[in-house]
Amino acid sequence: MTRPYTAAMLLDIEIANWNITEWWNAHGWAITWTVVIALAAMFFVNRTVHHVIRPALKRQMPDSSEEDVKRRADTLTGVINGTAKLIILILAVLTILPELGIDMRALLAGVSISSIALGFGAQSIVRDGLSGIFILSENQYVVGDTVTVANITGTVEDISLRKTMVRDVDGALHTVPNGAITTTTNHTRDFAKVRVIIPVAHASDLEKVKEVANRIGLEMAADPHFKDMIITPPQYLRIDNIDMMGGVAVNVNGTVIPGKQWEIAGAMRARLLDAFQKEGIKTPWG
Repeated sequence: MTRPYTAAMLLDIEIANWNITEWWNAHGWAITWTVVIALAAMFFVNRTVHHVIRPALKRQMPDSSEEDVKRRADTLTGVINGTAKLIILILAVLTILPELGIDMRALLAGVSISSIALGFGAQSIVRDGLSGIFILSENQYVVGDTVTVANITGTVEDISLRKTMVRDVDGALHTVPNGAITTTTNHTRDFAKVRVIIPVAHASDLEKVKEVANRIGLEMAADPHFKDMIITPPQYLRIDNIDMMGGVAVNVNGTVIPGKQWEIAGAMRARLLDAFQKEGIKTPWG
């Protein structure tokens, strides 16, 4: 009488019949070469994209500074590298799965069914991606720019096709979906205006106020610390407002390089206040 096979005996027979060499020749080399090619492609993209983009941007932006070209190149390089690596990874996984015995037709059928349920959620991802493409292609802002997007003002720390990361003055890092950005305000592009409003008493000699304000603006433009930041020295512009309690609001206006308007404005206020006190020009508070 023949002894029946147990589950353990059947497993031993299956392992004995399984030839790892045959499997490796049929599938192992394909998996290995797929991984090698994917890694080589990622390395190639990482090493070449920046060297291709930067010379192209120099030709496209002949009037821009070296720093502007570098920041634009770094931003585009980061986005292109990230997107290319994701595509390479997806292609590699789709190539390896069939070699592991996974039926891609069944997997794709399941994905197509699930996509109906995920379709509405995917709309926002597509919208974010399209908005990111327009932001990058139109050069609305790059990493390092100070911007206002989605009612958030701060410095751009990272950009991808889907999101923009902005750090505000308090140090908080905001992640803004690109699809939520309808209006972009770039505070660090081409040039910036510095506008200082200084209130003086109603009885002040406005001609003297004008003379002092213009002198302080010229002194700042000649200061070694500030002269490279100032394009047009801050000068007396006009009286912006007359208030019974707040006095006379004097507007001093100038043009500076982008990103330095806040530093210049702060220093200008301090110098004007000190000069007004020395010249006997009173403020509404004394």
